[in-house]
Amino acid sequence: MKYYKKAKEIMDMDATEFVGGVSEYEIENVMDTLSVIFPESYKAFLTDFGGGDVGGEIIFGITNQEDDDVVIATQMERRQGLPEKLVIIGFWNDTLICLDTEKRNNGECPVVEVNDDYSKAAPVADTFGKFLYEYLHEE
Repeated sequence: MKYYKKAKEIMDMDATEFVGGVSEYEIENVMDTLSVIFPESYKAFLTDFGGGDVGGEIIFGITNQEDDDVVIATQMERRQGLPEKLVIIGFWNDTLICLDTEKRNNGECPVVEVNDDYSKAAPVADTFGKFLYEYLHEE
């Protein structure tokens, strides 16, 4: 969670567009729908922001919009063969960015890039918080 807190500190709110935070109840419903447990840092992001544009890139969340809703995107890709353990949180530079919810460690899980046929998942960051922090820090 320390990286998530650092990311929030350096986030340029003038360069963001979020749908607004969601309740714990909504997060629980989405986790039940997808049959996964979100990492603590992603749950904090959903509670604080809900999802949306972070400095030019979209982080999927609970938006109920086809373009950036974590449930809609993940279910659509699962019908095409995306493994059940993966949850899509973005589509950056023609690459799926996912949480690998199977590899949990201290309430967190890694963020991975997944190739077109879902056969390879390359690590991007150890946690969602670190992923967000590194992205914002590079900007």
